[in-house]
Amino acid sequence: MEDLSKDTKRQVTIWLGVTLAMVLCMVFIGGVTRLTDSSLSMVQWRPLLGAIPPMNEQEWLEVFKQYQQFPEYKIVNNRMNLEEFKFIFFWEYFHRLFGRLIGLVFILPYLYFLVRKKLNKKWNRKLLLALVLGGSQGLLGWFMVKSGLVDRPDVSHFRLAAHFGLALVIMAYIYWLMLELKNKSYELSKNIAIKARKLMSFFGLTVVLQVIYGAFVAGLDAGIGYNTFPKMGRHWIPTGLNSYDSFWQFALESNTGVQFIHRCIGWVLFAFCIYFLIFASRSIKNEVIKRDFYLLSGMIFVQFCLGVFTILSRVELSLASAHQMGACILVLLTVKTIFDLTQVNKTEDVVIESANKTTA
Repeated sequence: MEDLSKDTKRQVTIWLGVTLAMVLCMVFIGGVTRLTDSSLSMVQWRPLLGAIPPMNEQEWLEVFKQYQQFPEYKIVNNRMNLEEFKFIFFWEYFHRLFGRLIGLVFILPYLYFLVRKKLNKKWNRKLLLALVLGGSQGLLGWFMVKSGLVDRPDVSHFRLAAHFGLALVIMAYIYWLMLELKNKSYELSKNIAIKARKLMSFFGLTVVLQVIYGAFVAGLDAGIGYNTFPKMGRHWIPTGLNSYDSFWQFALESNTGVQFIHRCIGWVLFAFCIYFLIFASRSIKNEVIKRDFYLLSGMIFVQFCLGVFTILSRVELSLASAHQMGACILVLLTVKTIFDLTQVNKTEDVVIESANKTTA
């Protein structure tokens, strides 16, 4: 199958890079929206007309009146005035508006490439999948919000985890496509390549599990409690485990259990951080792959520290936002390392001393 032209590759890379940066910004805005308890301020989903905010005092009063009919106002914010409502409305509105902007930034260039016939069938399918994932994220976002408009003033932490997880999937997929466009290959010994791939498989699964539990912590506000480290209060293992009906209730629905498991997985990732440094320095001679593992180690350490400081601060907004963005960067670095390992040309040598240095 004919590959894309060099000029088209450059254009598509820039386009996908801009989209990826905007998705990162979207995750940041979504995190602030969650941390400021703003996500339930817009009680209607209007994909087209929803782009127009209230334009005068009467419209603001009408929107505020709609908000007052739902559990968050009745149970939590029943003393909120109009000016306070405008603040939380802004973040949810900005979050949705920015999502629409990402859609336009992706769809318009995509149509341009289609009309100019710059895409072959393979790349058309890949980019169409990215479009479907983006559209699904909008639907999933509203599905998440709906869970907080029924009988309790908060969104389902399961739906929040799905929404955040899909955002990371979109980011990872777009970044993978960008890496494919570079079309580079690396040399590494067969044994080391196999070991590195197995290692990254276990690490990738651990990162996925940690991301899910990070979303659970956010959804349940589980970070506001046990704001000590390394122990939870006075104990390494939280007390009262026998008060839960089952392990699954403790692990999936309780604030204590969710924070405890999130901490445990954090320690596992910290162990990976140390092992990556040892593995890369002793076994990997290819400078690109070695750098991948070093960057992963550094980001794990930074993310671990951000998590600790977030807990100690009782989830201070700037630290919690930085911790969330750290998770995004960690996922992207994981994708980069896994992708580079798929591009390895294995040899039978134990170690190749000067493998493809020109690509470093």
